[in-house]
Amino acid sequence: MSSEVLIPQATLGNNEEGHGLTATDSGIVISVRNVGKMYYLYDRPQDRLKQAFLWGRKQLYREFWALRDVSFEVQKGETVGIIGRNGAGKSTLLQIIAGTLKPTTGEVQVNGRVAALLELGSGFNPEFTGRENVYMNGAILGLSREEMDARFDEIAAFADIGEFIDQPVKLYSSGMLVRLAFAVQACVPKEILIVDEALAVGDMFFRAKCMARMKRLLDDGVTVLFVSHDTGTVKSLCRQAILLDRGQMVDYDSADKVVEKYFALKVKSEQLVLAAPASQLPIAKSPESAVSQAARNAAFTYNAEFQKRAAFERIQSGKAHFANVQLLNQKGEEIAYVKYGQEVTLRMAVEVCQNIPSVLGFGYHIRDQNGVDIVYSDSMIEGKTIISPREGEKYIIDWKFKTALKAGNYNIAAVLAIPINVLMSQVDFCDFVPLAVQFNMAPRPESYLYGAVHWDNLVEVQRC
Repeated sequence: MSSEVLIPQATLGNNEEGHGLTATDSGIVISVRNVGKMYYLYDRPQDRLKQAFLWGRKQLYREFWALRDVSFEVQKGETVGIIGRNGAGKSTLLQIIAGTLKPTTGEVQVNGRVAALLELGSGFNPEFTGRENVYMNGAILGLSREEMDARFDEIAAFADIGEFIDQPVKLYSSGMLVRLAFAVQACVPKEILIVDEALAVGDMFFRAKCMARMKRLLDDGVTVLFVSHDTGTVKSLCRQAILLDRGQMVDYDSADKVVEKYFALKVKSEQLVLAAPASQLPIAKSPESAVSQAARNAAFTYNAEFQKRAAFERIQSGKAHFANVQLLNQKGEEIAYVKYGQEVTLRMAVEVCQNIPSVLGFGYHIRDQNGVDIVYSDSMIEGKTIISPREGEKYIIDWKFKTALKAGNYNIAAVLAIPINVLMSQVDFCDFVPLAVQFNMAPRPESYLYGAVHWDNLVEVQRC
């Protein structure tokens, strides 16, 4: 992953010739209209020089569009994630919005003081010390010496680079650079913050500090554009998200919906269809079941509600699929409201459509209302994979557990996959259902649960 550093701007948007946004524009602070960015690609370095002397008589280059016809608007105080595979155009788009790159087509209008964490090393003078760069960036952002004096101790404490604050930046590691860059952005006023994978650098403690400060900036009404390959972070920080693919905007919607679409695109492009021999995979017994015939029949009965939910961003290969997924109480009744601590069964009805020579794995994700994974398990973890299933076979898979989640709405995603390389997380997805089951979790009756999930604890108290 790339690292980033500070590129601040102290302007109030691209307002040449009276085209800038105003406070009356319904709270819109960023407007991107039909933006495209094209580069000339030359097969040989000398062709670039030759082209300058041909005066258009012959074309020695190929056109490459990093972005094409991208349009969207961002309201004041919104946090918008930008996701996509490598080369999708994410960083190019951020650079155009930040004003460090000019678009080939279209226009961008920005209303507010912009600060950006983009390419590593840009915005810092390598010969200046960390302290000098902090004051320089403060000046670029429009802050006086006195204002930076008042904030410097907080910036230095947040960066936590010790005596290196008075050493030239050229001696810094990439981690130290981004720590100082993010510290400046976290501690100085701005209306718009643009972040390109900045949280990917640094240790666990520093990333936790960054996340906490980012949430505070959001509470303060700062508008944030955030690029990350960590879809969990996008879901937790962003209400809206933009999906780019090959330079074009595929979707602009709620973060959880866009992340699911991104995952579907990613899987389709990377789908592996050659299953590894069973000898290369952990061997486990097929799941045993004492489910009654009536319950089996009920599980495989056509469920219109499940099929309707399952259609959203579903990924299927035709080798095996879910006929149904249900959440049941101890009486075997389908439920959508769960009491804290209640024992439930997550039942998966699986049909095999083709012979599978190795194993068929399965699993589930429990996600909160923002789409963030809270609980996960799969057959490899539990040692219960199905060995060499044959075409036409049917399986009932029951997951039994006690619910100990914070009150709220939850979704369960279900997955069937053939493991290819377990260590590299490579699988052939047979069926992935992002919206298999929804349920509402009741509050814990004894006392409020502040964490997302509770586990059993053994607590000992001794008087000394």
